[in-house]
Amino acid sequence: MTEKTTCFMLTVPTEIAQRAENLKRDMFYDKPYAEMYRQLIQIGIENSQKNNKQCERAS
Repeated sequence: MTEKTTCFMLTVPTEIAQRAENLKRDMFYDKPYAEMYRQLIQIGIENSQKNNKQCERAS
């Protein structure tokens, strides 16, 4: 099965770029940059959804 993908460009502040470089060196050294960013975006989405559900329950 072929997964459809979308390509986009992302501009980030220098501080975030440096933190991403540190993650690449420390945790994703054996992965391509694209895979690292895919995983980071996925983690961010999942955490955002989890936090949103917790806020809804607290309301």
